[in-house]
Amino acid sequence: MRACEFCFIMPYHISENRGGGAEVQAWLLAKELVQRGYRVAYIAKSVTSKAGQTTTLDGVMVRWVKNTMRFPWLAASDYYHALLELSPSIVVQRMTSFETGVAAYYCRKKKVPFIWICTDNSAPFKWLFLKSQWRISKKAGQRWIKRLVFLASAVVTDFSRHYGMAHTSLAFTQNDFQKAALVQSYGLKSSRMPSGHHLPVSLRAAEARLRERTILWVANLGPRKRPELFVDLARQNRGNREWRFVMIGSRADKAYVQVLFNDKPDNLEWLGRLHFDEALSWFDRAAWFVNTSVEEGEGFPNTFIQAWLRGVPVLTLGCDPDGVITRNGLGFVCDTIEEMDEVINRDWRPEVYEKLSGRVEEYAKQHHSIQVMTDYFLMQIEQHGWIVKRLSK
Repeated sequence: MRACEFCFIMPYHISENRGGGAEVQAWLLAKELVQRGYRVAYIAKSVTSKAGQTTTLDGVMVRWVKNTMRFPWLAASDYYHALLELSPSIVVQRMTSFETGVAAYYCRKKKVPFIWICTDNSAPFKWLFLKSQWRISKKAGQRWIKRLVFLASAVVTDFSRHYGMAHTSLAFTQNDFQKAALVQSYGLKSSRMPSGHHLPVSLRAAEARLRERTILWVANLGPRKRPELFVDLARQNRGNREWRFVMIGSRADKAYVQVLFNDKPDNLEWLGRLHFDEALSWFDRAAWFVNTSVEEGEGFPNTFIQAWLRGVPVLTLGCDPDGVITRNGLGFVCDTIEEMDEVINRDWRPEVYEKLSGRVEEYAKQHHSIQVMTDYFLMQIEQHGWIVKRLSK
């Protein structure tokens, strides 16, 4: 197998409908690097039956390894040997996981740079997986043998992460909180990494979106995303036929989902989990995008950028990374559902909404396109003196 300039090492790949914002951002960057003439690879666990295979998607070599479910360290050898086969000049991870240590170990052995990109606000802290597993085991009431096994696995994962962070060549963070936390936890300085998305092929007029009256919520249905608050927002508008509330996202816990939608108001549509492109089409139609996540759990939501690039203002319950929404007038940061409801039901004249929408779109194009993100990524590599060659055209 030919050597590559960049190799992304991630738990999953979005083509198998697994992963979240980290996998989306890693894949968008990988594809853009291919467009700019670099040979790029991506290693991920396959949840279907591709383990051991190498496929090419959008010009990126995707090397599939076995899916080890709850015990990620069982795939360590597969990841390492895949790196040996691909022989990358630079290894990149946009995630914190057991594989962080595997990537750093390979890079130390081969004397190549390891770039780590922070995702959510919990990622810079030590013992992340141990603390998470401890909460899960207590809540689930696991028997002591099962609890010890999973806690031991979490310790192994965290030790691998700690090794990886100690041997990171270049770290990127998304906000000031992450930057400070990374220094506090690992003594590791970082540069800012803007997230990016493709510019829409076409845009619907702001007036048309306002006229359609769709309010959108997109995330997994986990506790940190607080989907019940969006259901409450729709319920408060049950008698208001003007607004259509749309939820996209799912969760494996069927009992939880049943309770969440037990008294679903008629003005709320739950579409479940959709393919990335299908979910993106709903941003084209939305007048408002709503985020109800716990503030400390987010880094810089992909959904903010997907909305802003289409001129869709954001309403959040506290989540405002580095004050970007407040400072730039990209929507409204609210303290309560009632405050959010008041914003939605203001007398939004078309010309007022169009001005807000235009400001949102312009900001996103200047700061959060794939081109801007990749330019900054490559500029940092150049400043470190790392040489990566493009393919001859």
